[in-house]
Order: sequence, then structure tokens, then C-alpha cells
Amino acid sequence: MNETPESAFSNYLKIITKRWWLFILLPVVTTAAILIINAVSEPEYVAYERLQIIPNDTLVVPLFSRTPVLTTAQQLQSVHDDFYDVIRSSSVAWKTIADLNLDMSAEELIKRIDTQHVSEFITVSARMPSPELAKEVVTVHTQNAIDAFRTIRVNPAQSTLKFLDEQVEAQGKALAAAREALQKFQLEHEVGSLPDEIAAEQDFQRRLTAERDRLRTEAARAKALAASFQQQADENRKQARELSVVRVSIQPPTPAAAAPITGTQGVTATATLTPTVTPAPTATPNALTPEMAQKKREALLTLAAEQETKAQEQLAIAAGHEAAIADYDRLLDEREQQIVFLLGLQDQYAALVNELDSAQGSYDFLVDKTNEARLKVAQGSQGYLEVVTPARQPNAPTPRHTVQIVFIGILASLLVGLLLAFLLEIIERSVR
Repeated sequence: MNETPESAFSNYLKIITKRWWLFILLPVVTTAAILIINAVSEPEYVAYERLQIIPNDTLVVPLFSRTPVLTTAQQLQSVHDDFYDVIRSSSVAWKTIADLNLDMSAEELIKRIDTQHVSEFITVSARMPSPELAKEVVTVHTQNAIDAFRTIRVNPAQSTLKFLDEQVEAQGKALAAAREALQKFQLEHEVGSLPDEIAAEQDFQRRLTAERDRLRTEAARAKALAASFQQQADENRKQARELSVVRVSIQPPTPAAAAPITGTQGVTATATLTPTVTPAPTATPNALTPEMAQKKREALLTLAAEQETKAQEQLAIAAGHEAAIADYDRLLDEREQQIVFLLGLQDQYAALVNELDSAQGSYDFLVDKTNEARLKVAQGSQGYLEVVTPARQPNAPTPRHTVQIVFIGILASLLVGLLLAFLLEIIERSVR
């Protein structure tokens, strides 16, 4: 038989009125329980500490590739997310409990900690039964969380720094070995910079060649002068011999017959030059007297002797130049052999220099990266989060909101009473 809505509502109302005592008992019990709990429970004091997020560069030290650059908003969110996990970690909570000698578990302490993130600021709060304890807990726990957060953040750079320190030490040994090998080569072959040594030898060779060529020119010039002096001396001696065999007339010379006898080197013998050599003893107006011929012959012989002396001097100069040329030829042969020897060392020297340059470049690269990692470790150990508003001791406990809680409790108890009334009715009918 189907019930009408009016009859159904009437039946529900009968069930509720039949167990009216539930709707009185449950709200009364709930209200009493709330009041008793509030009366016996300890008051709670809340202390706050405000932190500022300081965006830092990533602590990853790239060795061969660039790391992605995060925007400021991404850095702020990343710091907050990581710090949210750290401040609620059991290890940090246990450290705070040990520092303050608290009589509670890590889970209980974590329940009393709360954080709020707004823009670049994080507010940390702690609820404790006394104002002094609330201030101490929020201060110590926040600092422990900051230290743990910095340690976690700096771990990548710290690990990279340890790796780089080992590599720098190993590369330093390789660099020392490469430098020692090059020094051994330089000492063994008595060279500093091989290209400079080759250039110096070639420059010295060019200077020796130029000096040898100059001496050759001077020797040739001295020989030419000696030949010229010897030729002039021979001509003067020939003229002297001709004067010794000719017959000279006995006619007195005419006054206008005086003429100079000039040699090649400016030596002048003055004689009366009107004698004429004739095959017959017949006297002529231009014939030389015996005295004049003798003087002219003596002057020619003296001039020839001086010219021969100068010719010998030039030959001696030429001989000296030729001896020096021989020495220069010997030196040039030695320099040529030395240059060939140095050129043969180029491949070995280049390999040693390249090995040293490579080792030096790798060492410098690792040292730069080590310094970068060390700076990032120092930056991460002191950055990311800074306390901008230290915790202050709260003046009053947090409000309990008893009226609101009682009202909510009464509504909840009435709902529970309604459910219980229908449940009891169903059980009663089932039994009946």
C-alpha cells in the first residue's frame, strides 16, 4: 500500500516525537563536553616569525653545458616548496626538541607548526601552551629548518666541489709531469724556446753571410788595388830601365824644358824634361844631361818601390780577408748543421709544448670551476632565506571561539539524534 506524502511526513514526525529525549540529551551532552574540554585544556599562544626569500643563482656548477635559468617567480616557488617540506621533516623537529628539551614527539611538534607563503615572504608560526615557549620554538625550529634547507640546497655544489678538488689535484700532477718533460728536453738540448732558437740561429747565419760577402768584396777590391799598384810600379821600372840604356845628349837644357814626373799615387819627381832619346850621339836641343837622367831614373825607381810596397800591403789585406772568409765559411757550416739539428727537434718539441698547453688549459679550467663551486657553496650556506621579522613573545592566548564551537556541536548533535531516532525505529520494527 503506497503512502501519501502527508502520511509519510506524519510518520516521520511521530518517530521524532517518540524519541524526543535524544534531541535534548545529545545537545546537552555535547555542550557540556565542549565546555569541560575548554575549561580543562591549556591555553595556546602563537608566535610568528617572518622570512624573506632571496633568489639566488642555481648552485649547479655546469662543466660542459649551460643550466636552465629560472625566473624569479619560479625561484620563489621552488624555495617555498622545498622549505615547506624541510620545516615539517622529522629530523628538524627532533633537533628542535633536543635543543629545547621539549616533552613531546616530533609528530606533535610538527602539528603545532604552520607556514604561510605570500609573494616573497614566508610566515612561520608555532602554537605552544606558554608565550615564552612559543617564541623559543618558532625561533629555534625556524633556524634549524633554514640550516637544513641550506645544507640540502648546497649539497650539489658541495659534491661538485669535492669532485673538482680531486680533479685539480690529479690535473696538477699531470701538469707538473708535462712541464718536467719539457724542461728535461730543454736541458738535454740546451734550448729555451725552440722557435726562438731557430730564428736566432738563422739571424746569426744571415749576419755571418753578409759579413763574409762584405769581406769577399773587400778582398777583391784589395787585390785589384794591388794589381793596379804593381802594374804602375812595373811601368815606372820599365821607364827607369829605358833611361839607363839610352844615350843622353850633352847639350844644356833649355829653360822651358822643366816638367813634373807624376806617379799613380801622387808622388811627383821634378826633372828637366827636354832630353830626347836618340840613337846617335848627335846633340839635340831637347836632350837630357846625364845628371838629369839619373835624377829622373832615381825618382822613377823610388816611386816604383812605394807602389810595390802598397801593392804588398793590399795583398796582405786581401790575404787577411780571405783567412777571415775561411773562418766565416767554417762558422756558417757549423750554423747550418745546428739549424738542421734544431729543425729535426721541432716535432718532439711541438708535442711536448702541446701536451703542456693542454694540461695547463685543463688545469686552469678546473681551477676556475673549483672557484665557482666554492663561491656557490659559500653563497648557498648563507643565502636563500633571511629572517626579516624576528619572533616576539605573544601577549595573550589565541581566542577559543567557544560560542561558535558550541553552536556547531549542537547542530551536529541534533543531526546525530535524528539519525539515531530513525535507526532505533528500524531496529524496533525489525524485532517486532
